[in-house]
Amino acid sequence: MDHRGLRARLAGAGCTSCGTAIPGDRIDVLADRGDLAFVELHCPACDSCTMGFVTAPDPARAVLDTAVHPEMDPATDARRAGQPPMTWADVEAMHALLAVWSGDLHSLVNESGGVSRGPER
Repeated sequence: MDHRGLRARLAGAGCTSCGTAIPGDRIDVLADRGDLAFVELHCPACDSCTMGFVTAPDPARAVLDTAVHPEMDPATDARRAGQPPMTWADVEAMHALLAVWSGDLHSLVNESGGVSRGPER
């Protein structure tokens, strides 16, 4: 279904999870309507799968549009952009917290999306 050669033209697009260049043979064209195509990119490095669409008012200048974090709203995505990536120390800290936690998930994660210190004892 890749009659316009989108795979070859999109080869090298960056993975939205790890940034690795996606080779053309890891790009699937799911639907192509001429000025709009839906594609799926499979990262060989981190094994993530990204859906995207290609807009091409001028077929010679196709533009790939993938959201970095499609499940987040723009405000949350912007807030996260200023945060450093998680480290192994973060994982160990959460492991230590959960090892002694006796409450439920709702009491662990408060309404604002932050982690609470737990119930007062």
